[in-house]
Amino acid sequence: MARPKTIDRESLLDAAENVLGREGAAALSFGAIATESGISKASVQSVFGSREKVLDALLDRWLKKEQDRYHMLLPPNADAKARLLTHISATQEETSEAGIRTLTLLAAQAGTQSESMVNWYRERFGDLTANDEESRKRRIAYLATEGAFMMRNMVGYESESAFWDEVFNDLKAFTD
Repeated sequence: MARPKTIDRESLLDAAENVLGREGAAALSFGAIATESGISKASVQSVFGSREKVLDALLDRWLKKEQDRYHMLLPPNADAKARLLTHISATQEETSEAGIRTLTLLAAQAGTQSESMVNWYRERFGDLTANDEESRKRRIAYLATEGAFMMRNMVGYESESAFWDEVFNDLKAFTD
């Protein structure tokens, strides 16, 4: 009896990324992933179960890459201010492609809460509780950084990098 072929989940996610990048979120389906990866639609479905789980898996993978990059930039024994400044820097340095990719996935999941994103924010920002002036400034800076990220990547507002460098540098200065 022949041994069944093992389906590589990461290869399927690579195929899903290719479809997403080439055709957009609306085109992402088990059939499109199957065609891209050269396997049956049923095989793709057996790995993920639903389109939403494909989107979650892609988002998890991209968030992990971003989180790994953040941790590489984070100084040892970082305090709350250092974590904030590292977040601002990581967001500033993030490519527009990565930002657009993440926002595309979130848009494709419209109407559902993304557990991946909620967990990512909780790990990065905590609960955003502010009990003093310093923690209030950090909370404002975190939220403003995310607003700048959305405007730059989702809205496409003012795409010149010098403009965004100025915005992110202003946010860093605000934390002083």
